[in-house]
Order: sequence, then C-alpha cells, then structure tokens
Amino acid sequence: MNAQAPIVEWAKADDTSGADAARREFLTFTLGGEHYGIDILKVQEIREIDHVTRVPQVVRFVRGVINLRGAIVPIVDLGLMFGFPEPLPLEKASVIVLNAERRMVGLVVASVSDVVGLAEDEILPSPEMGERSIGRAIAGIGTRRDAGQDANATLLLLDVAHVMRRIREDRE
Repeated sequence: MNAQAPIVEWAKADDTSGADAARREFLTFTLGGEHYGIDILKVQEIREIDHVTRVPQVVRFVRGVINLRGAIVPIVDLGLMFGFPEPLPLEKASVIVLNAERRMVGLVVASVSDVVGLAEDEILPSPEMGERSIGRAIAGIGTRRDAGQDANATLLLLDVAHVMRRIREDRE
C-alpha cells in the first residue's frame, strides 16, 4: 500500500480566484466505512508502520510509540478511541502524524484518500450528538457541492483540539 500516492493530487496548481481564497483544505481518510476530514495544516506527514513499541498501563486506544527521527510519537488507534470494538491491523492501515499544540501524535486510520478544499458555506455545524467521544470529536460536517450524489460528498470534520485533549487526559 502506498499511503502517499493520493497526496500528489493536492500539489496540482489550482485556480486561486477570490472564491478559492476562503477555502479550507482537509486531508480525507476513512474509518469504519465513513469519510472524515482533518485540517491539512495540522498534518505533518502520512506514514505506514507495521510495528509500535507497546507501553504498559496506557489507555487501550494508545497502541504504543514510534521513534520518528528522534521524537517519540504516541500512536493512537482512532477507531478504538471512538469506541469501535476491534483495533485496526497496523500492516493494513495508514498513520496520519499530526503536529498540534506543540505535540506530535500518530492517528491510525483505515486509509488516507486525498485533500479537498471546502468553502466556509460547505462546512455545517456539527449536530448535537451527545457526550460520546465520537460526537464531541466532530467539529463540523463538510458537504461538497461539486460531488453530487457521491457517497464521499459528506465528510465528518475532526476536531483536532478535542482529540489532543482526550489523548492528554487519558494518558495522565
């Protein structure tokens, strides 16, 4: 699997008209059959990993740590954090390394798709979904007008600050 191949798409030159200036870019990925988006400005890199160093006595969704060019990075299974019953197999998954709040963390996801731009009017507020961890982790719903009836037309936009807070709170 080559997790970086689709990312080449974002590097293509775009028309930068006034309408595009207000667009935000999101790296899209799948998890549990749904499509998610994460602010591209928080993404440091996309990696494939097949082994992590397990750490005893950590919360279940922290799969372990990796050494990334001298930095120790916790690897978090986003599906387990969201309450999915089984961990994702590392050898079939991708890891999105985030650099947020002066910390790095790797999020294990099923697959990484591409980067999409959404105008502010294509981002709807997240509906009230209760106190479950996945509901609070969704910052908004992205709806791509140009996608028509495509199943990928709706993206659950991840609240990176909430995910980072959750990791920090459950580790301490």
